Amino acid sequence: MILRVCILTLFIVGGCAVQLSAQRIVVSNLNKHTPGARYKFSFVHLSDIHVGEHIDDYGTSGFLGDTMPKGDVGYAAERLRRSVNWVNANAKKRGIRFVIVTGDLTDSGEQSEFDKANEILSSLTVPFVPQIGNHDVVSHTQNLHAATAFGDSLCNVVFKSEFDTLRHFVQRWDDGFRQIGVYSPYSQHMQFFQNFMFEYQGFEFVFFDLNPRFIYGRPKTDHGPKPRLNDFPNASFDWLMHSLATFPDTGYHNIFLCTHQPPNHDFMSIFNGLPTNQYDKLTRALLPYKSHLAFWLAGHVHRNKSYRVTTLRSHRFVIKARETAANKANPRGVLRVVNVYGK
Repeated sequence: MILRVCILTLFIVGGCAVQLSAQRIVVSNLNKHTPGARYKFSFVHLSDIHVGEHIDDYGTSGFLGDTMPKGDVGYAAERLRRSVNWVNANAKKRGIRFVIVTGDLTDSGEQSEFDKANEILSSLTVPFVPQIGNHDVVSHTQNLHAATAFGDSLCNVVFKSEFDTLRHFVQRWDDGFRQIGVYSPYSQHMQFFQNFMFEYQGFEFVFFDLNPRFIYGRPKTDHGPKPRLNDFPNASFDWLMHSLATFPDTGYHNIFLCTHQPPNHDFMSIFNGLPTNQYDKLTRALLPYKSHLAFWLAGHVHRNKSYRVTTLRSHRFVIKARETAANKANPRGVLRVVNVYGK
């Protein structure tokens, strides 16, 4: 009984959770109670699918150019398939237009894991938006470790077809610096920071990359959980500020921020949050846009949690955060359905 209560609490904290056909569904509504707002569309938020988890070397040997296995090998792949099947079965009646996947697509950044994630997600009947997480940045197996963080370039290659589809599906697509090499002082290499955005029915979705690409002594590259603002020329912070300045305030909350790591500033942020000075800089920079910031969607901490993001010293409200638990954590998968209301 205690175990059952704990599991239920895990999935309802900070949000409305229901169980449909053993699927863990969390529902969030945006602008629903704003005067004059009407229902526009819905989308699904997935995170932390971790294809290949607990498999030392997924597919054929190695991590670059290796071939994915046939079928949905591994429990993470099976759980992703079940989530995809749920979306396909419910997309029409629930008005689901697309799926956002905020990082940790793979468990160890192997090309075979990327390919398997892409294979399963490509069976969706709606477009999907892939975003990398810290597990995707540095490719490795149990016995081999990449000397550089090239997972971002792998993401560009593996998901090229889906990004091309998105360009024609949305009203306005901006590739940002996703395909432009930017020098990272962390890795001391050129990186392809996954910063991009699109507009859909008057709502902006801004994706920015908080993965640092640290290197602690060559050839070992670290892919640990601590995010960084990437505040250097043409990287994530610059990109975010540019993107926010281009989108109008329509009187509704109409800008979604999407990252792998959340804007948490609680006990867990000691292990997986932005450094205090970077959190302070980011939240203060977001303040001028708070009237039309919608939700900050993220994963990484593997929990369903809703909270208000505030500035550090003055505790001024900035944006509502919605963390979605790891899809791989439940036998039937974990999904957040976001219902969007507006003009």
